[in-house]
Amino acid sequence: MDLRGLRELRLRVQGLRSPYDASAPEVVRRFVAVQAQEFLPAQWGLAARVPSERRPDAASVAAALDAGEILRTHVLRPTWHFLHPADARWVMELSAERVHRANGTYYRRTGLEGATATRAMDVVAASVAGGHRTRAELADALVAGGVSNAGLSFAYVMIMAELERIAISGANVGKQRTYAAFDERVPPSPPRPRDEALAELAARYLAARGPARDRDFAAWSGFTLSDTRRAFADAADLAGDGRIEWIDVEGTPHALDAASVASADERTDGVIGERGVIDLVQAYDEYIMGYAAPRAYLLPPGLDAVHAEFPLHALMVDGVMVGRWAPVVQDRRATARIVPWRDLTPGEERSLAASVAALERFLGLPVTLEVEPIVAP
Repeated sequence: MDLRGLRELRLRVQGLRSPYDASAPEVVRRFVAVQAQEFLPAQWGLAARVPSERRPDAASVAAALDAGEILRTHVLRPTWHFLHPADARWVMELSAERVHRANGTYYRRTGLEGATATRAMDVVAASVAGGHRTRAELADALVAGGVSNAGLSFAYVMIMAELERIAISGANVGKQRTYAAFDERVPPSPPRPRDEALAELAARYLAARGPARDRDFAAWSGFTLSDTRRAFADAADLAGDGRIEWIDVEGTPHALDAASVASADERTDGVIGERGVIDLVQAYDEYIMGYAAPRAYLLPPGLDAVHAEFPLHALMVDGVMVGRWAPVVQDRRATARIVPWRDLTPGEERSLAASVAALERFLGLPVTLEVEPIVAP
């Protein structure tokens, strides 16, 4: 398989070409964990994987977050992710130790150790036990409890509380996000052996993102390559019946979930679909962050790497970056700022207009398209 074939298959398996998830919570459930630093763009990434006739708007996704049908927390790596409540407990238990270790320098730098850490966790637990709390309310409670909340200290107190399964995202209060008690939002489940949990994580990763290499899963999950290789082998045993297959992509072995590929094929009758389709993909979308750098499948010919810059988000044609974009949301209107790397064809221009219209429906606001002069990547 070449990179073009890899892109086409990933686009379908990921649901960007043949969406088969009925709702935003089901997208999160299928993907296990969805990276979510940029809050509104991350919600757009969920909506984009729901068929257009069912596609939720931003208010509907926000309502699912308020209701606890989607949770947002730090997991796998020291960054925000969406989780489904059915998966939150075991994924947190599996990854907490590694994320704590990654945060160790910052815990020490902010004094979040020993008795101070214990006191901070007790304060957070007592506070969220009484209801959903805003960041300001929690910061005040920490000060009252004798724990500093200056600068990075508060952020790492709350990350620690998440990893310790004390707090997790709550319902918004106006425009302010809150934390809730973990056990209120996450149903109980028995502990799982580490190898079993890691095998399930790998199996479901491949079902939603394959074909992928072992180093892709290692980069996405935060686990070592040794863990990854064992997890892929265990995932094959867990899935059974040859469901996990290996294919060659330009000389490199990639694993895939044969059932998820077959499902994508069935829903599209094996037809790839029209060419020149533009996607407005948010920067931390699983189509990007689900794989290890340098992500050659993503890059146009002649480009070896893409560096973070403004605008942050990726303008795609058929799964290849052709520029960047940014949504600028104001009170009653929004702007989609496009910075192309090349001229768009007439067909691509029409596809861009359709994508902007979909963004407009998602935001529930009129969206003005602003296309800037071509900038070489």
